[in-house]
Amino acid sequence: MIKFSLILCVLSLWADQPLQTEAMSGIYIISTPPKKVPCSNEARLIVSNQKICISKKPIVAASQLTYATDIQYDPQYQMHYIDIGLSPAGSSTLSQTIESLPDAQFALALNNQVICIFKLNTSFTVRSFRIGNDIQLKDLTTIHEVLKNVKFN
Repeated sequence: MIKFSLILCVLSLWADQPLQTEAMSGIYIISTPPKKVPCSNEARLIVSNQKICISKKPIVAASQLTYATDIQYDPQYQMHYIDIGLSPAGSSTLSQTIESLPDAQFALALNNQVICIFKLNTSFTVRSFRIGNDIQLKDLTTIHEVLKNVKFN
């Protein structure tokens, strides 16, 4: 009887836990909680394994990402990069966020992996953003491998 009661107790505690049904995917705002407050939604970058604190929900859903280019090279800035495309709704949401929070940093997550951190200028008006200006080529290649496996809308 005690075992049965113990099992019921454990099952009731487990049932109260929220189920993680959706994969972490989309563009999130990076937050910096006060020193004595723990991060409520911690994630890790795939290339450096660095911990970051991100918003609970994405501001731009993964369904609003439209494409990712292959790795390109810009001879003027001597850097490799990947462009990520946004739907009109995703672009609008990101533009409004930048206007409201001009110093915000963002995290791109796909399939529970944080791909990169990026920041955009307040003059953001195009329907894509570029990642790679502060990423080494080997890390950009790792990111590209993840992006190749994503089905964009």
